[in-house]
Amino acid sequence: MTADEPGAPAGAAPDDRGAARGAAERRHASWLELFFDLVFVGFVGQLALRLHGNPSAGDFAAFVLLFFPAWWLWIDVLLTANLFGRRATGMMWAVMIPIMFTVGVMAAAVSTDFPDRAWAFGAANAVARLLILPVWLVVARKKKLDWRRPAVYNGLTAVLWGASATLPVPYIYFVWFVAMAIELALSYGVARRADRLGGGIDVEHMAERIGLFVVIVFGESILTLIVAASEHWTLASGATTLCGFAVVALLAWSFFTYGAELAERSWRELNARGDIAALRDTATYLPFFLVIGIVSMAAGLGTAVADPGMPLPLGAATALCGGVALFYATNGAVALRYGQPFGGVMAWAAPGVLVSIVLIAVSGFVTAFLLVALLAAFLAVLIGTARFRRVQDA
Repeated sequence: MTADEPGAPAGAAPDDRGAARGAAERRHASWLELFFDLVFVGFVGQLALRLHGNPSAGDFAAFVLLFFPAWWLWIDVLLTANLFGRRATGMMWAVMIPIMFTVGVMAAAVSTDFPDRAWAFGAANAVARLLILPVWLVVARKKKLDWRRPAVYNGLTAVLWGASATLPVPYIYFVWFVAMAIELALSYGVARRADRLGGGIDVEHMAERIGLFVVIVFGESILTLIVAASEHWTLASGATTLCGFAVVALLAWSFFTYGAELAERSWRELNARGDIAALRDTATYLPFFLVIGIVSMAAGLGTAVADPGMPLPLGAATALCGGVALFYATNGAVALRYGQPFGGVMAWAAPGVLVSIVLIAVSGFVTAFLLVALLAAFLAVLIGTARFRRVQDA
C-alpha cells in the first residue's frame, strides 16, 4: 500500500469548525462506543465462518448480503453518537446497550441454519432501528425540523424489518431489500442536514471511530491465525502462521501509517468545501468493502494454516488473495475520491489488485504455505517501494 491509502469517514455538513478546534478540545470515542464495536465485531467473526474452508460463490454472496444491513446499522449508530452523543449520557447507554443485544441476536442467527433463523435476523434489525428512532425524533422536535424523515428512515424501515419476520424465505429477503433501499435513498439527505441537527459532523471523531473499528478487524485476523495454529501444531503450520502474520501486519502498518494521515486531512478539506457526496462515500460505502477484504483475507489465512502442505482450494485462495485485491481496490477508490492524482494512486493500487488476482490463478500449482509466503513477499516489496518513493518525494 502506499502513501495514499485508507478508507474512512464522513457524511458531514460544510462546516470548518472541526479544523478550528484545538487539540485540547478534540473529542475521542467513548468507552460505550468501543464496547459497541467489540460486540459488532463478534457478529462479523460469526458471519465470517461462512468463508472458512472452501467457500462457494453462494457463501461469498451470503456473507456480503447479510453483512450490509448490519454494517448500515453500525453506520446509523456511529452517526447518532457523532451528532448527539458527545457524552456517554444515560440516554445513550439506554439506547446502545439494547442495540448491542440485537446485534448479538443477529450474530446467533447467521449460522448455516440461517433460513430457519432469518426471522430473528429481521426482528433484531427492526428492534435496533426502533431504538434509534426516539433519539432522532427528540432532536428534530428541539430543532424544529421535519420529523417525517427520521420517522421514515428508522420508523417505516423498522416496520418493514419487523413485518418480514412473519414471511417465509425467499419473500423475507425482498422486504429486507425494500427496507435497505429506503434507508440508502434517504442517507444523502441526512448527511446534508447534519449541520442543522447537531452542529455538524465531528470529522476527527468519525475518523477515530472508523480507524479503531478497522484496528479491531485486523485484530480478528490475528485471532484467526492463532486459533488455526493452536489446532494444527506443526512446523509447517507455524511457518505459514508466521507468513500470515506478516501479511496482516504489513497491510495494517501501511494502512495506519499512510492511510490515517491522508484520511483526516482529506476529510477536513472535503468538509470545508462541502463535498457531501465524497464524504458520504468514504464514510459509509467504501469502508464496507474494506472490511470485507480484511475479513475474507483472514478466513483464507486460517485455511492455509490448517493444511499448509497442499494447494489451497479455489474458494480459500479467492478469499485470501481476493481479499487483498479488494483491500487495494477499495483504498485506491478512496484515494481517488479524496482527489489524489490518478497516476500516483494507480502506482500502488493497480499492482496490489493485479498481482493478488494472479496469485489466485497460480494457487492450484503451489502449496498453501508457498502461496502465503509469496503474498507476504509481494506486499513487502510493494509497501517498501511505496515507502521509498514517498521518502524521495519528501
